[in-house]
Amino acid sequence: MNQHIGFNPRSQANSNALCDFVMADLRESCPAFAANLDAKRLTPTKNADVWTRVACRNVDLVFLDAEAKTARAAVENKTIMTAHGKARWNRYGDLIAYCNHMHNHRPDCIASAIVIVNCSPAYENPDAFAKGLMRPKFDMAKVVKDTVKIFAGVPLRTSADEPNDQPEAIAVVVVDYDGQHPAKLVTGDLSPQADSPIHYESFIKRTCDLYRARFGRH
Repeated sequence: MNQHIGFNPRSQANSNALCDFVMADLRESCPAFAANLDAKRLTPTKNADVWTRVACRNVDLVFLDAEAKTARAAVENKTIMTAHGKARWNRYGDLIAYCNHMHNHRPDCIASAIVIVNCSPAYENPDAFAKGLMRPKFDMAKVVKDTVKIFAGVPLRTSADEPNDQPEAIAVVVVDYDGQHPAKLVTGDLSPQADSPIHYESFIKRTCDLYRARFGRH
């Protein structure tokens, strides 16, 4: 965001940058991931088409099993910049559909997701239709807390025989970005704290632990 202020943060370029951060963090934090990447048993691919028997879905980041040609792990990035009341439920639905798809593709796939939540009440969508749009006043802190609570309440899938519509890991990252000035990472009470299962560090650890348990010997 800060390298391209004013650029639409829902763009694929933003998602691709986030994927690069996730890949670097998984490599650094997870020896099983790093070993499989180095041995070419695992291939990271951004914007990958993932097939089930009946459907194809483009996924932001996929770690492809080089031998089986299926996804061992995947990460989908979602962004809620404004209009939280509608957007948060749309992104929730997207998340459920993504998990269903990945687990239909491969039941033991680790389907993880990151949700970026903007807390700035002054954010202006850069799309032409939003220029000069008058916004109603509301309690942004409450709105953001309610949005985070929705994703914190999503059950996390631990074993491959649990429901397909559940993700293995979620991270919610709160930012303060008005679209005109540099974004700030929010670490206060609006954001998930270090002991939360949806904190970014928890997301990395959980993804790593499940990968090691499911694929550490392969």
